[in-house]
Amino acid sequence: MENPVKTLKKVISCGVDGVLLSPGIAKLTEHLFEGKNVPDRILTIDFPVGSSTPGKFEKVFAHKLISSVEQAVKKAVDDVKVLFPWRLEKSTRSEVVQVIVETIEECERWDMPLMVEPVLWGDNSSGKSDSDLIESPARIAVEMEADILKIQFLGEDRLSRIIHRFHVPVFMLGGPKSDDLKQILKTVQESMKSDAKRVIFGRNVCQRENMEEVLTALKSIIHDGLKYEEIVQRYDL
Repeated sequence: MENPVKTLKKVISCGVDGVLLSPGIAKLTEHLFEGKNVPDRILTIDFPVGSSTPGKFEKVFAHKLISSVEQAVKKAVDDVKVLFPWRLEKSTRSEVVQVIVETIEECERWDMPLMVEPVLWGDNSSGKSDSDLIESPARIAVEMEADILKIQFLGEDRLSRIIHRFHVPVFMLGGPKSDDLKQILKTVQESMKSDAKRVIFGRNVCQRENMEEVLTALKSIIHDGLKYEEIVQRYDL
């Protein structure tokens, strides 16, 4: 976000359910979440080191915590989130598991809900699609005591199977930047039909000039159950 304070003010004014923040942005915008009827805050507390060049993401070679659950409690956030990257070098995979185990122990100590985001990065030599592969990391995350899963959209049937198999709330991630807003809204509709709890969007919402209209459209699908075709016509999207 070019101006996180300004952007979050707009997001909050649209009545969103929650926001996902880094520790630094959480500190900068803490004053925006004072009082009643404010969105929940989910704090990202880890960082995948993926490049020696600032602004680029090439290959994850380290996975580190950048905040603690205790600090999250002091910030009065509602949940913490960590990544669960796969297809990495052996040493990095071991580091990832250690980060998650330490976070789970801290979350239990402080009674803090933990969201885990399984992701598939690195070379894919299996010949299978990411949609075919992501179910196993999702299962392992739940077995490691994830309270909430954040995963990519896998198609309505497969997502529904994961949700009803693992019995934890599932949040669908927004994915890479896309100009096809109609397809995004359709995907959200299908996610809700699969019983996803919510969706978490970043660039596909915050980098749009009509961000407020898109947020209103998403709320209409998620909270009111409207069809995306009706939303597109109603808000001229």
